[in-house]
Amino acid sequence: MRKLLLLILLLMCLAGCQRQYQSVKEMKSFEYKKLPAIDLEGLKVSQMTLEEKIYQMLILGFDGTEVSAELEDRLDHKLGGVILFSRNISSAEQVLKLNQQIADVQRDIPPFIGVDQEGGSVNRLPAEMGNTPPAFLMAQSGDKGYVYQAGSWNGRMLKQLGFNLDFSTVLDIWTNPANKVIGDRSFGTTPEAVTAYARAFNRGIQSEGIVTVGKHFPGHGDTLLDSHHALPVSHADMKRLDKVELVPFRKLKDEVDMMMVSHIVLSELDDKPSSLSRAVTTGLLQQQLGFHDVVITDDMAMGAIANGYGQAEAAVMAIQAGNTMVLIGSNIRDADQLVGAIAAKVHSGDIKASQIDENVQKILRLKSKYAIL
Repeated sequence: MRKLLLLILLLMCLAGCQRQYQSVKEMKSFEYKKLPAIDLEGLKVSQMTLEEKIYQMLILGFDGTEVSAELEDRLDHKLGGVILFSRNISSAEQVLKLNQQIADVQRDIPPFIGVDQEGGSVNRLPAEMGNTPPAFLMAQSGDKGYVYQAGSWNGRMLKQLGFNLDFSTVLDIWTNPANKVIGDRSFGTTPEAVTAYARAFNRGIQSEGIVTVGKHFPGHGDTLLDSHHALPVSHADMKRLDKVELVPFRKLKDEVDMMMVSHIVLSELDDKPSSLSRAVTTGLLQQQLGFHDVVITDDMAMGAIANGYGQAEAAVMAIQAGNTMVLIGSNIRDADQLVGAIAAKVHSGDIKASQIDENVQKILRLKSKYAIL
């Protein structure tokens, strides 16, 4: 009798183990099933209004050292980003607080918070933080490791202040000694030098988690006029451009995160500023050079544009030319009018709704890449 009871208990135990084993097998099988990938950027775009999408394509400057009601309203409309200038920065403590306030306003799709920080004469860092030498002087050291460390230092300082975007790296070649708008902002006088040292500087900035911008396509180093005040013209033919000005842009097109299109007129291709020219922005940069990421205009408040075009008119032309984003360093109060002008062109079919969606997807992918989104 005792043996029989032991046998029954043993059989019951084995049956229980079998059921448990099957249960574990089923559980493991379930655990290893892959969940479908979520297109976060596409989902975000599908939930946005047309006006919000257009706002996402703008980076705007503003006045003051605090978030105004006007800026807060633009951020609430999912503004793509802001750019800070010296007028917005008084100290490290102040600008960190400002950038935190900007980020806090728009948490659904956080904005780019950008600044021109090249080093040398183009320095936006608070005085107490220091600066790096001009690009040309750094390259004269012949030490790419040193230039990389300078880029890394710039990126680290910006990160500490709450920035996520640096409107650097300069890819212009200083081929005209009389050119003062670029001058020692350039890494050299040859395509080879600029490519090598700009690459090192760019990688240094990116190593600190900061988005970079290659500029000023198609090359601003051989012009005389300053596009901040007037409209420069380049008469270089395509053979010259291909051998000189375009080389750094072509070599680094897969390394910079954005490409900035300048306002110079490339007379070989068009009589309009490059930033408003489809022949330059789409034909040359995107189709011929193969740059398919975020393309942004230079500041549309600069004299080269403001002296000849209305701001809304220029913004529409920039989108039609193939730019992903439009940069306007001042006059934030007219943003609604500008957005309305672009929206009207979408409704009329002059700008395709699909182009707007593609632009916003590119922007959100870049924000996801750098954990901004």
